[in-house]
Amino acid sequence: MLLNTQRLFTRLLPRMRVSAICDVGSMNGADAATFSAAVPQASIYAFEPNPHNFRLMQARDQFFQGRNISVVPLAATNYDGVADLFVVAAEYSHGDPRRGMSSLHRRCGEWAPQSIEPVETTRLDSFLDARCPRDARLAVWIDAEGTAYEVIEGLGARAEHVQLVHVEVETAPCIGANQKLYPQVKALLQRLGFTELGTDQPVSELQFNALFVKAGLPRRLGLQVRASLAVVYLRSSLVRAACRLCPACVRRYASLRRRSSS
Repeated sequence: MLLNTQRLFTRLLPRMRVSAICDVGSMNGADAATFSAAVPQASIYAFEPNPHNFRLMQARDQFFQGRNISVVPLAATNYDGVADLFVVAAEYSHGDPRRGMSSLHRRCGEWAPQSIEPVETTRLDSFLDARCPRDARLAVWIDAEGTAYEVIEGLGARAEHVQLVHVEVETAPCIGANQKLYPQVKALLQRLGFTELGTDQPVSELQFNALFVKAGLPRRLGLQVRASLAVVYLRSSLVRAACRLCPACVRRYASLRRRSSS
């Protein structure tokens, strides 16, 4: 099912009574801030191992002030230790999207790394064990540039209490030669007891986001999830139809929204 997975993830956070969120690959904290607004009582951990991004996030004290967000300079994966982060060249002072392309995988070609930075790594289960009750209801947002499978493996027994997983996936090894792809990520999540709600692009695309929810929910909660899914799917369908019928109208609307939010 094609829909706005970010909108549905955010909408479901309070309905699933999530008390802690791991934002893996936070880059600038923008998604973490969205989650904080949706569930002000939850603890949010914004993982950003790229030292350039991390320093910029630290400098934005006013942005995080009053929010329940902890900025974490660690790379979430399936082991605790140290790894090489392959840092892609980017203009960090101007919101360059390449800021988010550095990875534990070595890219090649035009995205070859400009530098290699040793970074500390953590499993999510060992990180959370020191900070959250064992029965805390969790949600995980993963934008880890080709290492989503390893991040999920690092949940360990904590996966039992994860309610939602939003994950960026690839269908071909475009980031690292040995990276795990969408079918493997989906199969792992299914083995851990999750079912897919939808994707934001056709699964034939090279890269897209997929949203998974814990299977076997209580009846009332399951009905709430389905209702939210229907609302977001309808809205996404209307947006796609508007894009086909009047692209200029959609661009004007998007421009007005950006101006009003800024």
